[in-house]
Amino acid sequence: MHRNLADTARAALTGAYAPGAGEHGAVPAHRIEGATTTVVADTCVRGDLGFALLLHRRKDGVVAEELFFARREGAEGWGSAEHLSGSAGAPDLTDPEEAAAVLRGWSMTSLGESETLLPTGRPQADEGYELMRFHVLLVDESISHLHVEATSAGVPPASGHVRKPLTSQIALIALFPEESVTVRTRAEAGTGARSLGELFELAGSGVAPGACDT
Repeated sequence: MHRNLADTARAALTGAYAPGAGEHGAVPAHRIEGATTTVVADTCVRGDLGFALLLHRRKDGVVAEELFFARREGAEGWGSAEHLSGSAGAPDLTDPEEAAAVLRGWSMTSLGESETLLPTGRPQADEGYELMRFHVLLVDESISHLHVEATSAGVPPASGHVRKPLTSQIALIALFPEESVTVRTRAEAGTGARSLGELFELAGSGVAPGACDT
């Protein structure tokens, strides 16, 4: 099963990657429409590292999520995707009532987080490996995109803002150690976008996670 899902994850990254898409986001690859066996919930590109979060329906009907990782090889190519983690009980995005029940009136909520030691190859990595933290968020169907602002020490204000488009109602944020960001939901309003006023503070390993300010 993981081999087929890995092929889907690599294909999602190949379609999602585009120069200038931003450190925390990638161009959308798929839209979730109707009942589907396997769908791409979101992708996240950090330098030469790519991550894809997939949703699939198990034989017992439960929706499960699987996180995959790949390394970029060359200007626009990706290597084979590797399975990092998986869990059962993700919201069924084909059922609006189920997603709404999880959100409970908010425009965004956390579905959980996980950590994995990965070969990032960055100069500050210990023997090439770093503990990366992954945050999974569920957003209301009215949300058009997320505004991600880097709050780590030493990040220039002008380069610390990213508009993260949404592939589905589930968003993936991947953070290196010591990184921290704030995430706000945005909804299109005429010719512009309006903030819904909800803020999440997310942190990588080595930083105490912030709380949701609503």
